[in-house]
Amino acid sequence: MGRTLPSYRRMIEKERAIWQRNYAARLREPHRTSFTELWLYVFQLADAASTNTRPLVLDNVMMSMLIGQHSEIQKLKDEQTRLKKKLIQITERGSNPKREI
Repeated sequence: MGRTLPSYRRMIEKERAIWQRNYAARLREPHRTSFTELWLYVFQLADAASTNTRPLVLDNVMMSMLIGQHSEIQKLKDEQTRLKKKLIQITERGSNPKREI
């Protein structure tokens, strides 16, 4: 017997193609690049999303994009905290912060 449903990866590829054709093709740079980067999150998290029982593929697609964006924001916050600490250490020593960062 054959499968009755396409794989999740095939469904998201079909969804991406629809968005690409109807939406992204009309975007200008850098928005087109952002569109592509958001879809990378969807494919990176496809294994987790494929186990979700939600019937709408777009729900899983959007959640994957949100998780990917949140992860990027968290990385930036962590880097900001690290740089702030380093700047405090440098200024406490009385060094020139521009040379040490």
